[in-house]
Amino acid sequence: MKNKRLQKITYGMAGIIMAFSLGFASHATKTSDIDRTKDEIDKTQEEIDRQQEEIDKTQQEINATKSKQQKLEEAKANMEAYLKDLNNQYASINEEIEELNQKIEEKEQEIEKTQAELEEAKEIEAKQYEDMKSRIQYMYENSQASFFAILLEEGSFASALNKANYAASIADYDRKMMENYVTQKEAVEEKEATLQGEKEALDELYASIVEKQDEVSALAKSTSGKIGQHVNDIAAAEAALNGKNDTLEGQKEVLASLIAEKKKLEASLEAAKLAEINASLGNVAGVQTTGSDYVHYGAYSATEEEVTALAVLIHCEAANQGDAGRLAVGAVVMNRIRDPRFAQSTIMSVIRAPGQFSPVTSGRFDLVLQQDLGSVSQACFDAARRAIAGESNVGNRVFFRTHNNNPALSGLIIGAHIFSYTWNYAPEEGTPSVSAPEENPPEENQPEENPPETENPDEGGSEPSAPEEGISEGDTSGV
Repeated sequence: MKNKRLQKITYGMAGIIMAFSLGFASHATKTSDIDRTKDEIDKTQEEIDRQQEEIDKTQQEINATKSKQQKLEEAKANMEAYLKDLNNQYASINEEIEELNQKIEEKEQEIEKTQAELEEAKEIEAKQYEDMKSRIQYMYENSQASFFAILLEEGSFASALNKANYAASIADYDRKMMENYVTQKEAVEEKEATLQGEKEALDELYASIVEKQDEVSALAKSTSGKIGQHVNDIAAAEAALNGKNDTLEGQKEVLASLIAEKKKLEASLEAAKLAEINASLGNVAGVQTTGSDYVHYGAYSATEEEVTALAVLIHCEAANQGDAGRLAVGAVVMNRIRDPRFAQSTIMSVIRAPGQFSPVTSGRFDLVLQQDLGSVSQACFDAARRAIAGESNVGNRVFFRTHNNNPALSGLIIGAHIFSYTWNYAPEEGTPSVSAPEENPPEENQPEENPPETENPDEGGSEPSAPEEGISEGDTSGV
Protein backbone atom coordinates (compact mmCIF):
# COMPACT_ATOMS: atom_id res chain seq x y z
CA MET A 1 0.00 0.00 0.00
CA LYS A 2 2.91 2.31 0.79
CA ASN A 3 4.42 1.67 -2.65
CA LYS A 4 1.05 2.33 -4.21
CA ARG A 5 0.76 5.69 -2.43
CA LEU A 6 4.26 6.60 -3.53
CA GLN A 7 3.40 5.65 -7.11
CA LYS A 8 0.18 7.66 -6.99
CA ILE A 9 2.11 10.68 -5.62
CA THR A 10 4.74 10.29 -8.33
CA TYR A 11 2.12 9.93 -11.06
CA GLY A 12 0.17 12.79 -9.54
CA MET A 13 3.15 15.12 -9.66
CA ALA A 14 3.81 14.08 -13.25
CA GLY A 15 0.19 14.72 -14.08
CA ILE A 16 0.31 18.17 -12.50
CA ILE A 17 3.44 19.08 -14.43
CA MET A 18 1.85 17.82 -17.65
CA ALA A 19 -1.33 19.79 -16.90
CA PHE A 20 0.64 22.99 -16.52
CA SER A 21 2.55 22.25 -19.68
CA LEU A 22 -0.70 21.75 -21.62
CA GLY A 23 -2.30 24.83 -20.15
CA PHE A 24 -3.82 25.01 -16.68
CA ALA A 25 -6.42 27.58 -17.65
CA SER A 26 -7.90 25.30 -20.30
CA HIS A 27 -7.97 22.39 -17.83
CA ALA A 28 -9.70 24.49 -15.17
CA THR A 29 -12.30 25.57 -17.69
CA LYS A 30 -13.01 21.95 -18.65
CA THR A 31 -13.26 20.96 -14.96
CA SER A 32 -15.71 23.81 -14.39
CA ASP A 33 -17.78 22.61 -17.36
CA ILE A 34 -17.79 19.12 -15.95
CA ASP A 35 -18.99 20.38 -12.56
CA ARG A 36 -21.75 22.40 -14.21
CA THR A 37 -22.82 19.37 -16.24
CA LYS A 38 -22.88 17.26 -13.08
CA ASP A 39 -25.10 19.88 -11.43
CA GLU A 40 -27.39 19.84 -14.45
CA ILE A 41 -27.55 16.03 -14.31
CA ASP A 42 -28.41 16.16 -10.59
CA LYS A 43 -31.13 18.73 -11.22
CA THR A 44 -32.50 16.73 -14.13
CA GLN A 45 -32.53 13.62 -11.94
CA GLU A 46 -34.49 15.53 -9.32
CA GLU A 47 -36.98 16.53 -12.03
CA ILE A 48 -37.13 12.91 -13.16
CA ASP A 49 -37.81 11.78 -9.57
CA ARG A 50 -40.53 14.42 -9.14
CA GLN A 51 -42.07 13.51 -12.49
CA GLN A 52 -42.00 9.82 -11.55
CA GLU A 53 -43.76 10.67 -8.28
CA GLU A 54 -46.43 12.52 -10.28
CA ILE A 55 -46.78 9.53 -12.60
CA ASP A 56 -47.11 7.18 -9.63
CA LYS A 57 -49.72 9.48 -8.09
CA THR A 58 -51.66 9.70 -11.35
CA GLN A 59 -51.47 5.92 -11.77
CA GLN A 60 -52.86 5.47 -8.26
CA GLU A 61 -55.70 7.85 -9.11
CA ILE A 62 -56.35 5.91 -12.32
CA ASN A 63 -56.43 2.65 -10.38
CA ALA A 64 -58.81 4.18 -7.80
CA THR A 65 -61.05 5.53 -10.56
CA LYS A 66 -61.06 2.15 -12.31
CA SER A 67 -61.99 0.47 -9.02
CA LYS A 68 -64.79 2.99 -8.48
CA GLN A 69 -66.01 2.51 -12.05
CA GLN A 70 -66.00 -1.26 -11.61
CA LYS A 71 -68.01 -1.00 -8.39
CA LEU A 72 -70.48 1.32 -10.11
CA GLU A 73 -70.82 -1.14 -12.97
CA GLU A 74 -71.45 -3.97 -10.50
CA ALA A 75 -74.00 -1.87 -8.57
CA LYS A 76 -75.72 -0.93 -11.85
CA ALA A 77 -75.87 -4.59 -12.89
CA ASN A 78 -77.33 -5.54 -9.50
CA MET A 79 -79.89 -2.71 -9.77
CA GLU A 80 -80.85 -3.81 -13.27
CA ALA A 81 -81.34 -7.40 -12.07
CA TYR A 82 -83.44 -6.10 -9.14
CA LEU A 83 -85.50 -3.92 -11.48
CA LYS A 84 -86.09 -6.90 -13.75
CA ASP A 85 -87.29 -8.89 -10.74
CA LEU A 86 -89.60 -6.02 -9.72
CA ASN A 87 -91.01 -5.83 -13.22
CA ASN A 88 -91.66 -9.58 -13.12
CA GLN A 89 -93.39 -9.15 -9.75
CA TYR A 90 -95.46 -6.28 -11.12
CA ALA A 91 -96.52 -8.39 -14.11
CA SER A 92 -97.39 -11.32 -11.83
CA ILE A 93 -99.42 -9.07 -9.53
CA ASN A 94 -101.16 -7.57 -12.52
CA GLU A 95 -102.20 -11.09 -13.58
CA GLU A 96 -103.48 -11.77 -10.04
CA ILE A 97 -105.48 -8.53 -10.13
CA GLU A 98 -107.04 -9.47 -13.47
CA GLU A 99 -107.92 -12.91 -12.08
CA LEU A 100 -109.43 -11.33 -8.95
CA ASN A 101 -111.41 -8.88 -11.06
CA GLN A 102 -112.83 -11.87 -12.97
CA LYS A 103 -113.71 -13.65 -9.72
CA ILE A 104 -115.29 -10.52 -8.23
CA GLU A 105 -117.31 -9.99 -11.40
CA GLU A 106 -118.48 -13.60 -11.29
CA LYS A 107 -119.31 -13.27 -7.57
CA GLU A 108 -121.31 -10.10 -8.22
CA GLN A 109 -123.28 -11.93 -10.93
CA GLU A 110 -123.98 -14.79 -8.49
CA ILE A 111 -125.13 -12.26 -5.88
CA GLU A 112 -127.40 -10.57 -8.39
CA LYS A 113 -128.88 -13.95 -9.35
CA THR A 114 -129.30 -14.90 -5.70
CA GLN A 115 -130.93 -11.56 -4.93
CA ALA A 116 -133.35 -12.16 -7.82
CA GLU A 117 -134.13 -15.60 -6.45
CA LEU A 118 -134.61 -14.07 -3.03
CA GLU A 119 -137.01 -11.47 -4.39
CA GLU A 120 -138.93 -14.20 -6.19
CA ALA A 121 -139.09 -16.31 -3.02
CA LYS A 122 -140.28 -13.31 -1.06
CA GLU A 123 -143.00 -12.66 -3.65
CA ILE A 124 -144.12 -16.33 -3.61
CA GLU A 125 -144.12 -16.27 0.16
CA ALA A 126 -146.17 -13.11 0.21
CA LYS A 127 -148.65 -14.50 -2.35
CA GLN A 128 -148.93 -17.79 -0.47
CA TYR A 129 -149.42 -15.88 2.69
CA GLU A 130 -152.23 -13.84 1.10
CA ASP A 131 -153.86 -16.95 -0.41
CA MET A 132 -153.67 -18.73 2.89
CA LYS A 133 -155.17 -15.74 4.66
CA SER A 134 -158.00 -15.63 2.11
CA ARG A 135 -158.76 -19.34 2.58
CA ILE A 136 -158.55 -19.05 6.31
CA GLN A 137 -160.87 -16.05 6.20
CA TYR A 138 -163.33 -17.91 3.94
CA MET A 139 -163.24 -20.95 6.13
CA TYR A 140 -163.73 -18.81 9.15
CA GLU A 141 -166.65 -16.95 7.62
CA ASN A 142 -168.25 -20.17 6.34
CA SER A 143 -167.27 -22.49 9.08
CA GLN A 144 -169.74 -25.07 10.53
CA ALA A 145 -170.34 -25.43 14.20
CA SER A 146 -169.45 -29.07 14.08
CA PHE A 147 -169.13 -32.16 12.02
CA PHE A 148 -172.84 -32.84 12.74
CA ALA A 149 -173.71 -29.51 11.21
CA ILE A 150 -171.78 -30.42 8.12
CA LEU A 151 -173.41 -33.84 8.12
CA LEU A 152 -176.85 -32.28 8.39
CA GLU A 153 -175.95 -29.78 5.65
CA GLU A 154 -174.61 -32.38 3.28
CA GLY A 155 -177.21 -34.94 4.02
CA SER A 156 -174.84 -37.87 3.96
CA PHE A 157 -172.02 -39.02 6.13
CA ALA A 158 -169.61 -39.57 3.25
CA SER A 159 -170.11 -36.15 1.76
CA ALA A 160 -169.73 -34.56 5.15
CA LEU A 161 -166.55 -36.54 5.79
CA ASN A 162 -165.12 -35.64 2.38
CA LYS A 163 -165.81 -32.02 2.91
CA ALA A 164 -164.23 -32.06 6.32
CA ASN A 165 -161.16 -33.90 4.99
CA TYR A 166 -160.88 -31.48 2.10
CA ALA A 167 -160.90 -28.52 4.41
CA ALA A 168 -158.25 -30.17 6.56
CA SER A 169 -156.12 -30.99 3.51
CA ILE A 170 -156.25 -27.41 2.31
CA ALA A 171 -155.16 -26.18 5.71
CA ASP A 172 -152.34 -28.71 5.87
CA TYR A 173 -151.24 -27.84 2.32
CA ASP A 174 -151.17 -24.16 3.12
CA ARG A 175 -149.12 -24.81 6.23
CA LYS A 176 -146.55 -26.98 4.42
CA MET A 177 -146.29 -24.58 1.52
CA MET A 178 -145.82 -21.72 3.93
CA GLU A 179 -143.08 -23.62 5.78
CA ASN A 180 -141.41 -24.58 2.48
CA TYR A 181 -141.40 -21.01 1.19
CA VAL A 182 -140.05 -19.76 4.48
CA THR A 183 -137.26 -22.38 4.37
CA GLN A 184 -136.48 -21.52 0.75
CA LYS A 185 -136.36 -17.82 1.53
CA GLU A 186 -134.04 -18.43 4.47
CA ALA A 187 -131.77 -20.57 2.27
CA VAL A 188 -131.63 -17.84 -0.34
CA GLU A 189 -130.88 -15.24 2.32
CA GLU A 190 -128.13 -17.45 3.74
CA LYS A 191 -126.68 -17.93 0.26
CA GLU A 192 -126.78 -14.18 -0.32
CA ALA A 193 -124.97 -13.57 2.96
CA THR A 194 -122.34 -16.15 2.02
CA LEU A 195 -121.81 -14.58 -1.40
CA GLN A 196 -121.57 -11.14 0.15
CA GLY A 197 -118.94 -12.44 2.56
CA GLU A 198 -116.96 -14.00 -0.28
CA LYS A 199 -117.18 -10.77 -2.25
CA GLU A 200 -115.94 -8.78 0.72
CA ALA A 201 -113.01 -11.19 1.06
CA LEU A 202 -112.22 -10.79 -2.63
CA ASP A 203 -112.45 -7.01 -2.31
CA GLU A 204 -110.01 -7.06 0.62
CA LEU A 205 -107.60 -9.30 -1.30
CA TYR A 206 -107.93 -7.05 -4.32
CA ALA A 207 -107.14 -3.99 -2.22
CA SER A 208 -104.06 -5.66 -0.66
CA ILE A 209 -102.75 -6.80 -4.05
CA VAL A 210 -103.30 -3.35 -5.54
CA GLU A 211 -101.41 -1.88 -2.58
CA LYS A 212 -98.56 -4.37 -3.14
CA GLN A 213 -98.55 -3.48 -6.82
CA ASP A 214 -98.23 0.19 -5.92
CA GLU A 215 -95.31 -0.64 -3.62
CA VAL A 216 -93.59 -2.65 -6.39
CA SER A 217 -94.23 0.18 -8.84
CA ALA A 218 -92.70 2.69 -6.40
CA LEU A 219 -89.65 0.45 -5.88
CA ALA A 220 -89.25 0.02 -9.63
CA LYS A 221 -89.44 3.77 -10.13
CA SER A 222 -86.87 4.36 -7.36
CA THR A 223 -84.59 1.63 -8.76
CA SER A 224 -84.81 3.13 -12.25
CA GLY A 225 -83.75 6.46 -10.78
CA LYS A 226 -80.78 4.85 -9.04
CA ILE A 227 -79.78 3.07 -12.24
CA GLY A 228 -79.92 6.40 -14.05
CA GLN A 229 -77.69 7.93 -11.36
CA HIS A 230 -75.24 5.02 -11.68
CA VAL A 231 -75.18 5.52 -15.44
CA ASN A 232 -74.30 9.19 -14.89
CA ASP A 233 -71.67 8.29 -12.29
CA ILE A 234 -70.13 5.68 -14.62
CA ALA A 235 -70.02 8.22 -17.45
CA ALA A 236 -68.37 10.74 -15.11
CA ALA A 237 -65.84 8.10 -13.98
CA GLU A 238 -65.13 7.23 -17.62
CA ALA A 239 -64.57 10.89 -18.45
CA ALA A 240 -62.32 11.29 -15.40
CA LEU A 241 -60.43 8.13 -16.38
CA ASN A 242 -59.88 9.41 -19.91
CA GLY A 243 -58.64 12.71 -18.51
CA LYS A 244 -56.26 11.00 -16.10
CA ASN A 245 -54.99 8.70 -18.87
CA ASP A 246 -54.30 11.77 -21.00
CA THR A 247 -52.53 13.34 -18.03
CA LEU A 248 -50.51 10.15 -17.52
CA GLU A 249 -49.48 10.05 -21.17
CA GLY A 250 -48.39 13.67 -20.96
CA GLN A 251 -46.41 12.97 -17.78
CA LYS A 252 -44.75 9.96 -19.41
CA GLU A 253 -43.77 12.10 -22.38
CA VAL A 254 -42.26 14.67 -20.03
CA LEU A 255 -40.45 11.88 -18.16
CA ALA A 256 -39.12 10.43 -21.42
CA SER A 257 -37.92 13.89 -22.43
CA LEU A 258 -36.19 14.34 -19.06
CA ILE A 259 -34.56 10.91 -19.30
CA ALA A 260 -33.38 11.70 -22.82
CA GLU A 261 -32.04 15.03 -21.60
CA LYS A 262 -30.25 13.28 -18.73
CA LYS A 263 -28.69 10.74 -21.13
CA LYS A 264 -27.60 13.60 -23.34
CA LEU A 265 -26.03 15.37 -20.36
CA GLU A 266 -24.36 12.13 -19.22
CA ALA A 267 -22.97 11.60 -22.71
CA SER A 268 -21.73 15.18 -22.67
CA LEU A 269 -20.20 14.60 -19.24
CA GLU A 270 -18.43 11.44 -20.36
CA ALA A 271 -17.15 13.22 -23.45
CA ALA A 272 -15.89 16.08 -21.27
CA LYS A 273 -14.21 13.65 -18.88
CA LEU A 274 -12.66 11.77 -21.76
CA ALA A 275 -11.45 15.03 -23.26
CA GLU A 276 -9.99 16.03 -19.90
CA ILE A 277 -8.12 12.75 -19.57
CA ASN A 278 -6.99 12.83 -23.17
CA ALA A 279 -5.65 16.32 -22.56
CA SER A 280 -3.83 15.12 -19.44
CA LEU A 281 -2.39 12.08 -21.22
CA GLY A 282 -1.26 14.00 -24.27
CA ASN A 283 -0.41 12.72 -27.72
CA VAL A 284 3.02 11.33 -26.87
CA ALA A 285 5.00 8.37 -28.08
CA GLY A 286 4.91 6.54 -24.76
CA VAL A 287 5.01 6.92 -21.00
CA GLN A 288 6.45 3.61 -19.94
CA THR A 289 7.89 3.93 -16.44
CA THR A 290 9.27 0.43 -16.03
CA GLY A 291 12.16 -1.17 -17.73
CA SER A 292 10.30 -4.26 -18.94
CA ASP A 293 6.83 -5.42 -19.83
CA TYR A 294 6.80 -8.08 -17.09
CA VAL A 295 6.81 -6.47 -13.64
CA HIS A 296 5.53 -7.24 -10.17
CA TYR A 297 3.79 -4.47 -8.26
CA GLY A 298 2.59 -4.52 -4.69
CA ALA A 299 -0.36 -6.76 -3.87
CA TYR A 300 -3.92 -5.38 -3.67
CA SER A 301 -6.05 -6.43 -0.69
CA ALA A 302 -9.11 -7.86 -2.47
CA THR A 303 -12.26 -9.52 -1.19
CA GLU A 304 -13.56 -12.77 -2.64
CA GLU A 305 -16.31 -10.77 -4.37
CA GLU A 306 -13.64 -8.65 -6.10
CA VAL A 307 -11.66 -11.75 -7.12
CA THR A 308 -14.84 -13.26 -8.59
CA ALA A 309 -15.74 -10.03 -10.42
CA LEU A 310 -12.26 -9.73 -11.99
CA ALA A 311 -12.34 -13.43 -12.97
CA VAL A 312 -15.73 -12.93 -14.65
CA LEU A 313 -14.44 -9.89 -16.58
CA ILE A 314 -11.38 -11.88 -17.69
CA HIS A 315 -13.71 -14.70 -18.74
CA CYS A 316 -15.81 -12.29 -20.84
CA GLU A 317 -12.83 -10.50 -22.39
CA ALA A 318 -10.14 -13.21 -22.76
CA ALA A 319 -11.40 -16.67 -21.84
CA ASN A 320 -9.74 -18.21 -24.89
CA GLN A 321 -6.57 -16.10 -24.91
CA GLY A 322 -4.33 -18.40 -22.88
CA ASP A 323 -2.64 -17.62 -19.56
CA ALA A 324 -0.77 -14.60 -20.94
CA GLY A 325 -3.86 -13.08 -22.52
CA ARG A 326 -5.98 -13.61 -19.40
CA LEU A 327 -3.30 -12.15 -17.08
CA ALA A 328 -2.88 -9.13 -19.39
CA VAL A 329 -6.57 -8.17 -19.11
CA GLY A 330 -6.49 -8.56 -15.32
CA ALA A 331 -3.28 -6.48 -15.15
CA VAL A 332 -4.92 -3.60 -17.09
CA VAL A 333 -7.66 -3.42 -14.45
CA MET A 334 -5.13 -3.37 -11.60
CA ASN A 335 -2.91 -0.82 -13.45
CA ARG A 336 -5.85 1.58 -13.60
CA ILE A 337 -6.21 1.34 -9.81
CA ARG A 338 -2.51 2.24 -9.44
CA ASP A 339 -2.56 4.99 -12.10
CA PRO A 340 -3.43 8.41 -10.56
CA ARG A 341 -4.86 9.56 -13.88
CA PHE A 342 -7.88 7.37 -13.20
CA ALA A 343 -10.42 8.24 -10.53
CA GLN A 344 -11.27 4.64 -9.64
CA SER A 345 -9.48 3.01 -6.70
CA THR A 346 -11.23 -0.38 -6.43
CA ILE A 347 -11.66 -3.33 -8.77
CA MET A 348 -15.45 -2.89 -8.97
CA SER A 349 -15.22 0.86 -9.62
CA VAL A 350 -12.81 0.23 -12.52
CA ILE A 351 -15.05 -2.51 -13.97
CA ARG A 352 -18.22 -0.45 -13.51
CA ALA A 353 -16.78 2.82 -14.86
CA PRO A 354 -19.16 3.99 -17.62
CA GLY A 355 -18.31 2.86 -21.14
CA GLN A 356 -15.04 1.11 -20.29
CA PHE A 357 -15.62 -2.61 -20.91
CA SER A 358 -18.03 -3.81 -23.57
CA PRO A 359 -19.20 -6.95 -21.64
CA VAL A 360 -20.31 -4.65 -18.81
CA THR A 361 -22.05 -2.28 -21.22
CA SER A 362 -23.81 -5.13 -23.04
CA GLY A 363 -24.90 -6.82 -19.80
CA ARG A 364 -23.00 -10.07 -20.41
CA PHE A 365 -20.75 -9.46 -17.40
CA ASP A 366 -23.73 -9.27 -15.00
CA LEU A 367 -25.42 -12.24 -16.67
CA VAL A 368 -22.42 -14.46 -16.08
CA LEU A 369 -21.79 -13.04 -12.59
CA GLN A 370 -25.36 -13.63 -11.44
CA GLN A 371 -26.55 -16.65 -13.43
CA ASP A 372 -23.66 -18.50 -15.08
CA LEU A 373 -20.73 -18.31 -12.68
CA GLY A 374 -20.10 -22.03 -13.19
CA SER A 375 -18.94 -21.33 -16.76
CA VAL A 376 -15.94 -19.30 -15.52
CA SER A 377 -12.84 -21.52 -15.68
CA GLN A 378 -10.29 -21.94 -12.90
CA ALA A 379 -7.73 -20.40 -15.30
CA CYS A 380 -9.68 -17.10 -15.19
CA PHE A 381 -9.69 -17.18 -11.39
CA ASP A 382 -5.95 -17.92 -11.36
CA ALA A 383 -5.29 -14.98 -13.71
CA ALA A 384 -7.39 -12.71 -11.48
CA ARG A 385 -5.45 -13.72 -8.36
CA ARG A 386 -2.09 -13.26 -10.12
CA ALA A 387 -3.07 -9.77 -11.26
CA ILE A 388 -4.36 -8.87 -7.79
CA ALA A 389 -1.08 -10.13 -6.31
CA GLY A 390 0.67 -7.44 -8.42
CA GLU A 391 1.84 -9.52 -11.39
CA SER A 392 1.72 -7.78 -14.78
CA ASN A 393 2.90 -8.89 -18.23
CA VAL A 394 1.90 -5.56 -19.82
CA GLY A 395 3.97 -3.23 -17.69
CA ASN A 396 1.80 -0.35 -16.55
CA ARG A 397 -0.29 -0.22 -19.72
CA VAL A 398 -3.92 0.74 -19.12
CA PHE A 399 -5.60 0.35 -22.54
CA PHE A 400 -6.33 -2.68 -24.75
CA ARG A 401 -8.29 -3.37 -27.89
CA THR A 402 -8.85 -6.20 -30.37
CA HIS A 403 -5.82 -6.14 -32.65
CA ASN A 404 -7.46 -7.75 -35.69
CA ASN A 405 -10.06 -4.99 -35.76
CA ASN A 406 -7.35 -2.31 -35.42
CA PRO A 407 -4.24 -3.56 -37.23
CA ALA A 408 -2.83 -0.03 -37.69
CA LEU A 409 -2.51 0.62 -33.94
CA SER A 410 0.83 0.39 -32.16
CA GLY A 411 1.43 -1.35 -28.85
CA LEU A 412 2.18 -4.63 -27.14
CA ILE A 413 0.32 -7.51 -28.82
CA ILE A 414 -0.63 -10.47 -26.66
CA GLY A 415 -2.87 -13.01 -28.32
CA ALA A 416 -5.78 -11.23 -29.99
CA HIS A 417 -5.33 -8.00 -28.01
CA ILE A 418 -3.07 -4.97 -28.36
CA PHE A 419 -2.11 -3.08 -25.18
CA SER A 420 -0.94 0.55 -24.85
CA TYR A 421 0.16 3.19 -22.34
CA THR A 422 -1.81 5.91 -24.12
CA TRP A 423 -5.35 6.33 -25.36
CA ASN A 424 -4.17 7.01 -28.94
CA TYR A 425 -1.96 3.89 -29.12
CA ALA A 426 1.08 5.99 -30.06
CA PRO A 427 4.09 4.07 -31.45
CA GLU A 428 6.32 2.54 -28.82
CA GLU A 429 9.98 1.83 -29.44
CA GLY A 430 11.04 -1.77 -28.94
CA THR A 431 7.67 -3.18 -28.00
CA PRO A 432 7.55 -6.85 -28.99
CA SER A 433 4.42 -8.73 -29.93
CA VAL A 434 3.81 -11.62 -27.59
CA SER A 435 1.42 -14.29 -28.81
CA ALA A 436 -0.35 -16.21 -26.11
CA PRO A 437 0.67 -19.89 -26.14
CA GLU A 438 -2.08 -22.37 -26.75
CA GLU A 439 -2.41 -24.54 -23.65
CA ASN A 440 -4.18 -27.32 -25.59
CA PRO A 441 -3.71 -26.70 -29.32
CA PRO A 442 -7.13 -27.29 -30.88
CA GLU A 443 -7.67 -29.23 -34.04
CA GLU A 444 -8.75 -27.31 -37.10
CA ASN A 445 -12.24 -25.83 -36.73
CA GLN A 446 -12.46 -27.09 -33.14
CA PRO A 447 -14.50 -24.70 -30.87
CA GLU A 448 -12.44 -22.34 -28.77
CA GLU A 449 -12.26 -22.61 -24.98
CA ASN A 450 -15.46 -21.15 -23.48
CA PRO A 451 -16.60 -19.70 -26.83
CA PRO A 452 -18.66 -16.57 -26.27
CA GLU A 453 -22.00 -16.02 -27.97
CA THR A 454 -20.82 -13.31 -30.36
CA GLU A 455 -18.28 -12.88 -33.12
CA ASN A 456 -15.64 -11.15 -30.88
CA PRO A 457 -14.74 -13.87 -28.36
CA ASP A 458 -12.15 -11.78 -26.56
CA GLU A 459 -14.42 -8.80 -25.93
CA GLY A 460 -17.56 -10.68 -25.02
CA GLY A 461 -19.67 -8.87 -27.64
CA SER A 462 -19.63 -7.14 -30.97
CA GLU A 463 -17.00 -4.50 -31.58
CA PRO A 464 -18.29 -1.35 -29.83
CA SER A 465 -18.61 1.88 -31.71
CA ALA A 466 -15.42 3.86 -31.27
CA PRO A 467 -15.04 7.61 -30.72
CA GLU A 468 -13.44 9.66 -33.44
CA GLU A 469 -10.03 9.18 -31.83
CA GLY A 470 -10.35 5.41 -32.37
CA ILE A 471 -10.78 4.16 -28.79
CA SER A 472 -13.50 1.58 -28.15
CA GLU A 473 -15.73 1.26 -25.10
CA GLY A 474 -13.47 -1.37 -23.58
CA ASP A 475 -10.36 0.73 -24.07
CA THR A 476 -11.19 4.26 -22.99
CA SER A 477 -10.02 5.84 -19.77
CA GLY A 478 -11.58 4.98 -16.47
CA VAL A 479 -13.58 8.12 -15.98
